Amino acid sequence: MDLFSETQAAGDRPLRRDSLQQQIYDKLRLRLITGAYQPADTISSRGLAAELGVSAMPVREALTRLTAEGALELTSSRTLRLPLLSTGDFDEITAIRIDLEGRAASRAATEATPAGVDDIRRAHEVLRDAAEAGDVDAYLVANAAFHSRIYATAGWPRLLEMIQRLWMIVGPSIRASLPDQTHVANSMQFHDAALIAISAHDQTALRQAITDDIQTAATDIRAFLGAEGGKSLTRSK
Repeated sequence: MDLFSETQAAGDRPLRRDSLQQQIYDKLRLRLITGAYQPADTISSRGLAAELGVSAMPVREALTRLTAEGALELTSSRTLRLPLLSTGDFDEITAIRIDLEGRAASRAATEATPAGVDDIRRAHEVLRDAAEAGDVDAYLVANAAFHSRIYATAGWPRLLEMIQRLWMIVGPSIRASLPDQTHVANSMQFHDAALIAISAHDQTALRQAITDDIQTAATDIRAFLGAEGGKSLTRSK
């Protein structure tokens, strides 16, 4: 099971008493990746502990870890907040994502087994169903899972981990800049191309499909980040 899928599974099952910090981290990681939180949201360790029905200590440990990874930031008032990316920050992340995800895609095209391709095809079906239903939340979860299965096929867990950290940082902005149905349809054409490419073990085509998907989405996300309205988000969690 790949890292995104592990996170998704962790988000659905009840907490166990062992390894609470890791379980809480996994739940928050999924929320960040799929945009359950938005840029500039603040997170209260006390409120989160109450929500999850656990003590504050493992929650603080998980939040500290996410802060160290750049998914959260400590404000001057000592509250934890999701960063509101500047357009410059976003451009940097986008460029790095294209490099890392493109590399993972290229390697995945040569490493994919028939079983692996079937797994990616099933993830694609879930993604298409969510897109056709217009279910944005389900679409974002399915989108993360689809990309993750491709990147996991590369067989380089450290590369997948680096990709995942970038998704945690940019995920809230993706959800906040919610694309319309036209954008989702455009994105699906790149997902369709990605499935065809990995089925054919075509490195060039798969890398291009992933790059096109990232760059197309980046246009809407960057517009949101540059708008004054986006900068005023101040919701709390």
